[in-house]
Amino acid sequence: MTIHHYKQLSDDLYQKVIELWTITGITNPARADSFEAIQHSLENTGTLITAQDDGQVLGAMWVNHDYRRLYIHHMAVLPEMQNNGIGKTLLKEALGIAKETGYQAKLEVHRDNPAARHLYQKMGFKDLEGYITMIKREL
Repeated sequence: MTIHHYKQLSDDLYQKVIELWTITGITNPARADSFEAIQHSLENTGTLITAQDDGQVLGAMWVNHDYRRLYIHHMAVLPEMQNNGIGKTLLKEALGIAKETGYQAKLEVHRDNPAARHLYQKMGFKDLEGYITMIKREL
């Protein structure tokens, strides 16, 4: 398994990552995960981090920052590859970027995802008490 950091998105990589995110339920049309949106992020403050074996994307996450916090988005690992340390490896990569830049690491996790919550807590993340996540998708 090799870890890759991408600042440019190819059609092939995009298709592999979208397939992973679809299989794991990370993406849906309302999230606007278009090639253009991800590429724009990568051209600015974003990085796509993947764990691959022979060109197959086993796990991926997308990070970007606002010059004070590193936001971890869309972390996913193929279901048949979960519990093999891939998620932990990806998260360590993101935390390495946070440490290198001096930014706080922040992420959102669904309350009905106990496995991810357990990993994040094990890696030092804590619930942000008193906050509710809100979004406006239609402009």
